[in-house]
Amino acid sequence: MKKYYLIIIVLLFSVGLLAQENEKLDLLKADSTWLKEIIKFPFGFAPQIEFEGYEDLRFAKDWSKPKGSEFFTYAFVWNINLYYSPSTDLIEKNIKLYYDGLMTAVNKEKHFTVPKTNVNFHQLNNKNGLPLFTGTIQLNDSFFTKKIIQLNVTVETLYCKINKRYLLYFKVSTHKIGSDTWKKFDELELKNNYCEL
Repeated sequence: MKKYYLIIIVLLFSVGLLAQENEKLDLLKADSTWLKEIIKFPFGFAPQIEFEGYEDLRFAKDWSKPKGSEFFTYAFVWNINLYYSPSTDLIEKNIKLYYDGLMTAVNKEKHFTVPKTNVNFHQLNNKNGLPLFTGTIQLNDSFFTKKIIQLNVTVETLYCKINKRYLLYFKVSTHKIGSDTWKKFDELELKNNYCEL
């Protein structure tokens, strides 16, 4: 019996340590209605993405409801070893690898080949002169609808002088950029010390 108590204590301690480690990696601040996930590179579902670091994700509460106003609405930051200013080609290549891998990994239909993801981004500049990208992603939604859906995306580039690295901040939704759904992203905030994480 003591052996089982010891195992439970060790497991609880391990879970607590993992939660603390993930909390240290938080780049985004959000209230408890946003679901949170931290995934380290390389991604098991997309090992061809050749960065090191991690992804901090936040999902709107109703992101999984196809008929809702927050369907597939989420944000993520790539805190990676990117030491040069990103280009449209870099964004398109890696986002295509990301969603092709993710939707294939999630697909549970044995005799169904997941259609390839189509991406189309173009570059603007933000107020600091850093690259800002907007675009669309057409993909097979292997999670919920099992149909082709379109995601509207913005990608903000952040530059960290202290370590001469670029971070990428993605905002994603099935709803059009500028719609009321996009106001939901105002609830997210980058931590002040994101360059130190």
